[in-house]
Amino acid sequence: MNITLESILAKLPIELIKQNITNHIQPLKTMLPDKRMGSVIEIIIMGILGGQTPVITGIARHNGKENGESWATAKRIYRLLDNRRLKTKDLYEGLYQAGQKVVEQEAPEHLVVAVDPVNFEKPYAKAIEGVSIVHKATPPDLNGHARLTHGYPSITAMIVNTKVPVTSYANWFSYVTADFISQNKEIEQAFTTTCRLYSQYRICYVGDAGLDDQKMFAQVGNLKQEFVFRASHLERIVEVYNERLDRWETETLQGLVDCVPYQAAFQVLFKHAGQTRLDTIQFGWFMVRIPGTTQLLWILVADDQTLNRQLVLITNIPLKSLKVVQQIYNDWRLRTRIEHGYRFDQEQGLDVEDMRVHTVERMCRLFAFVLLAAHGRALVTPVGWQTRTVR
Repeated sequence: MNITLESILAKLPIELIKQNITNHIQPLKTMLPDKRMGSVIEIIIMGILGGQTPVITGIARHNGKENGESWATAKRIYRLLDNRRLKTKDLYEGLYQAGQKVVEQEAPEHLVVAVDPVNFEKPYAKAIEGVSIVHKATPPDLNGHARLTHGYPSITAMIVNTKVPVTSYANWFSYVTADFISQNKEIEQAFTTTCRLYSQYRICYVGDAGLDDQKMFAQVGNLKQEFVFRASHLERIVEVYNERLDRWETETLQGLVDCVPYQAAFQVLFKHAGQTRLDTIQFGWFMVRIPGTTQLLWILVADDQTLNRQLVLITNIPLKSLKVVQQIYNDWRLRTRIEHGYRFDQEQGLDVEDMRVHTVERMCRLFAFVLLAAHGRALVTPVGWQTRTVR
């Protein structure tokens, strides 16, 4: 049996994949207090990618096929997860530095960073440390609505305008532990950490309706950066400038959106679920500000004439030309790449929700390894080695 297995493994480019993984996590290995930890982390990344699982025994089984050492390999992984000399923040800092290498190689003109909170479900976990009640929309309940379930919240900031996705901030946390302050604080930490890592770049933060908050606008403004968020609170009161009377007037955002004059129309290509369609999008925009503040904001309204639906974006980037409008719309469309990343981590790839460790600290560490594996999968695939997706 071993002879047959060794002949199969000999045909795979295992050594080349291992070398690529070693290069990918090299920034993390330089931060470890013990060199032996680096070899264990390589085993974890190889196991997560090869076994498509965050379960420790599955990781060990994938790495111990030749010599039957799955038990010993699993023991090494568990020791690493419990090692007090290894700091969890160092794992995430190594993850960020690995991303900095990718950004340095690609050298984009500016960075588009998608910030998005997501809840991971642990439906049968009721006594595990830090387990929380989270709001989960996928999959929905029997009536097609979102539901409350046991799980853990997390937040990720990802650079989405690079060929290889790059994580600039990530955290797996709990609502009930002593170190938790608020989810808004976690989002603010994502903003500040990204600015610290890429202070030489102009950064545009993109986000869904959950970031449509006046506090978020002020936080990004204080960092001297840009944002494009999907507006969800259309019932809010805003001030719009009346040029004829030279004064600011109070209106509802919904009323302004309903009567916005369209100034341009384009055909936009959409790809979803293996299908491609060409939609006609009409654009209109205007300037507003929140009452009691001096920060100028712009509203971009994009009406999809083909599907009869509307998108409202709010940004602090002055919409002074059609070129800027197109750039903002294209940057916000890149936000969906973080959704694809979550889908790979959560459902069709690494099954991160299936991790079977019982403390928040171990979950945080394993989450960092899953992100290293997910974002490094494009780097560890050798040239000429074809991979197939099973549908």
